[in-house]
Amino acid sequence: MTEEHVMDVRWSGDGVVAEALKAAAEALAHEATLHTDEGVTSLHITVTDSDLQSLRDRVDALLVALGDVEDRHNG
Repeated sequence: MTEEHVMDVRWSGDGVVAEALKAAAEALAHEATLHTDEGVTSLHITVTDSDLQSLRDRVDALLVALGDVEDRHNG
């Protein structure tokens, strides 16, 4: 039996930042979707892997990339 490990990352805020975060996630080959409701854009990123340590490594890399995007837009 093959294991599947999944981590969902959700973020909401400004649409411009959301687009940049989505692009960063997709550059790392993660599935990312946007939804806008009443002026607030929500981002949902799903990271899936068959190995738990590999999933952790991929999520860590994703969080670093997302942090870099937020620093560029908010700093």
